[in-house]
Amino acid sequence: MKKRVKNIIIAIIICIILAGWIALFNYISPQELVAKLGARNGYLILFLLGILGGASTFTGPSYFLALTTLSVAGLNPLFLALAGGIGVTIGDSIILILGINAGKKFPGEFKEKVDKLKSFLEKKPEKMIPFLVYLYIGLTPFPNEFVTIPLGLTGYKLRKIIPIILLGNLTSGMIFALTGIYGINYFPKFLSR
Repeated sequence: MKKRVKNIIIAIIICIILAGWIALFNYISPQELVAKLGARNGYLILFLLGILGGASTFTGPSYFLALTTLSVAGLNPLFLALAGGIGVTIGDSIILILGINAGKKFPGEFKEKVDKLKSFLEKKPEKMIPFLVYLYIGLTPFPNEFVTIPLGLTGYKLRKIIPIILLGNLTSGMIFALTGIYGINYFPKFLSR
């Protein structure tokens, strides 16, 4: 019961944040927001949101909202992808390191499940796991924790996976930034049909 209440509270908080974000843009345009923040501060804010978004499943949506908003406001999509992608990768790295340390300390039954997952991953072709991680992180808006936590628990080598995670985060950042720019121009035309 406690877990359900906690999940409901988290869902309500996310809805309030999204509603606040939407309400904000009824009164101020993305361009005005960037004019008040300044372009450099926009990149820094996205970097910091990226770190928070990478380290927590529940702050990820605010990162993607900010990325899209800043791209619509006219900030450079490449710099947005770099600032956000590096930030999210730092957050993901924290999760991986925590997972690696936690994976060494789990007791009995859970340790057996982690060992089964580890042996399952070891049986796959060496380049398959990084490729699937890239596809997931680079092409989906879903939380990276669904990949980074299991990899961390199994002790997957950081030096092999961090560059792939960075490349995936840069790709998803660029996709969202460009979708923000070109989607805002296409969407009104689509609605007027």
